[in-house]
Amino acid sequence: MLAPLLSLALAAQPHAMTVDDLLAVPRVAEPELSPDGLEVAFTVALPAPAGDRLDSALYVVPAKGGEPRKLTSGAGERVTSPRFSPDGKRLAFVSTRGGASQAWVVPAQGGEPRQVTSLPTEVNELLWAGDGALLVTSDVDPACGADMACNERAAKQAEHRPHLATRLLFRHWTSWRERTRTHVLRVSPEGGAAPVDLTPGDRDVPPFQRGEAGDLAVSPDGRTLYFTAVADRVEATSTNGDLYAVPVKGGEARQLTAGAGWDGSPRPSPDGKLLAFRSQPRAGYESDRFHLLVMPAAGGAPRDLTARSELSVQELAWANGGKALRFTADVAGRVELFEVDLAAGEPRQLTRGANLTALRGARAGLAFAGLADSLVRPPEVVMLEGGRPRPLTRFGEAALADVQRVTYRALDARSKDGALTHGWIVQPPGAKPGESRPAVVLVHGGPQGAWHDGWSYRWNPMLWASQGWTVILPNPRGSTGWGQAYVDAVNHDWGGRPFEDILALTDAAVVAGEADPARTCAAGASYGGYMINWINGHTDRFRCLVTHAGDFDLESAYYDTEELWFPEWEMGLPWEHRAEYDRWSPHRFVTAWKTPTLVTHGELDYRVNVAQGYSTFTALQRRGIDSKLLLFPDEGHWILKPRNARTFHEVVFGWVREHLH
Repeated sequence: MLAPLLSLALAAQPHAMTVDDLLAVPRVAEPELSPDGLEVAFTVALPAPAGDRLDSALYVVPAKGGEPRKLTSGAGERVTSPRFSPDGKRLAFVSTRGGASQAWVVPAQGGEPRQVTSLPTEVNELLWAGDGALLVTSDVDPACGADMACNERAAKQAEHRPHLATRLLFRHWTSWRERTRTHVLRVSPEGGAAPVDLTPGDRDVPPFQRGEAGDLAVSPDGRTLYFTAVADRVEATSTNGDLYAVPVKGGEARQLTAGAGWDGSPRPSPDGKLLAFRSQPRAGYESDRFHLLVMPAAGGAPRDLTARSELSVQELAWANGGKALRFTADVAGRVELFEVDLAAGEPRQLTRGANLTALRGARAGLAFAGLADSLVRPPEVVMLEGGRPRPLTRFGEAALADVQRVTYRALDARSKDGALTHGWIVQPPGAKPGESRPAVVLVHGGPQGAWHDGWSYRWNPMLWASQGWTVILPNPRGSTGWGQAYVDAVNHDWGGRPFEDILALTDAAVVAGEADPARTCAAGASYGGYMINWINGHTDRFRCLVTHAGDFDLESAYYDTEELWFPEWEMGLPWEHRAEYDRWSPHRFVTAWKTPTLVTHGELDYRVNVAQGYSTFTALQRRGIDSKLLLFPDEGHWILKPRNARTFHEVVFGWVREHLH
């Protein structure tokens, strides 16, 4: 018996985090609070045995605490969009268990799930109407609408035919979209009645390029559906979304807003008299500050509750029986919770040091749930009581019980122009203060994004630090959480001050004695990949580089991407502002490249076309620079499949280790 016991003891020894540890963490998501505020439904995903996808299951946990109950098996299916019925007795959800994505219903207390739709166009998202009907989103032929026989004929006619586009934004992320539109259909969970198309016409509801299920809402009396839609003719150049209202039983939609930017996330008040929503004032700018507006539900002049604030509103819910609103906002590397009273109109911060997402309210705004995480703690379901999140689940804690945690702290520095710039520094398990180690600088995407004190399943700082490296996480200008002026500072300055900020933060880690300047690499994805290509032409201080899905030639990237509003805001039209594209394009500085570089890309990436990765690798090879190309034929902008994630980390970590050690 000694050998088996010894093996068990060794297996339970604390160890630095591995790729297998990251992949084994259950992915808790999509919390949904019951109408009475007593239960929270949520999903948990794990890699399928073949590693080609994530399978997920539906759970419910008491809001006061207790053991989560599993309502579906999670074997061979993907479960999303859990939604309590208005009486709280049933849970609707979307599942692929039958091979197609359809709506299912299960008793909230447990039982056998029942399939309630069999749409040939399948189901994307769902929500309940007030009379017990379901509203589902589905990709239909706009000429067919809710006529499923017509949709089947149209789909068969399109089989094995080449793509034929007649408008821009004909593809997005990894999907071609030249034939179908997302519509909201009213369906009966009892069957029998034919679906009713509530949003007919040649447009997507919610907009598939920026919208989500949160851009749909039903009034408390169940009679009205509020939604966001894009009315502009050329969707690829527009960030303008307007709010509409349509009767749940069908009819003509009324336009409620007409702002220049995005109006979304409609939230009717508990009494149905008011409508809160998020709004961006500037046209064409996807990273403009989101204001919190309130207007009469029937339409009228909105009032800005965050006009005097620098906060950009993320998720929102009514509070205090309709007298206030709660929302989350990015603040200095964390997402915090705020409340604003309708009468006072001055946001008040409720949490300090939290990182919250997926805010959900119930009991007319008297109970709140969400997800909370940190750089060393995966997302878990929490109840939000005052200014403190109370955990309801501990899936990640159990999965990482034997994994050693890293240490981390905020990192600030003065940039070349004297401005204060921000970031984080992460040290491996057991690292001593002031101990110089090989280091890796990770540049975030966006560029209007941020490294948060939060968990990541793709670029996980804890996993990188667990390789024995100091990890520097810069939040240069362009990053969110330090005011809109800090965000706007990257516009028309892609390789300028953000580049200087990254170097300043790297220098700060060196001065602190925690990063070895002679053994430092840098890596990044998307805008971070662009920045790595830019770094290669502007400094040789790094031992190696890793560029994932990064732009190489900004002018050609304009013509082969899909969301044209983004480069048009950042650089302008290339035929009118060619000098701007040339100024910040990495390909113009290839003659200065000399740093060994690993190039990684997904062949299905429509955001940053794979040609940009090919071009980067070709330039490196022809310059005689030590380089490799890692290409994933079945991935898009992100490496999402578990087996591909394992390969990605093995190759990337091997490359960095080769050059740092």
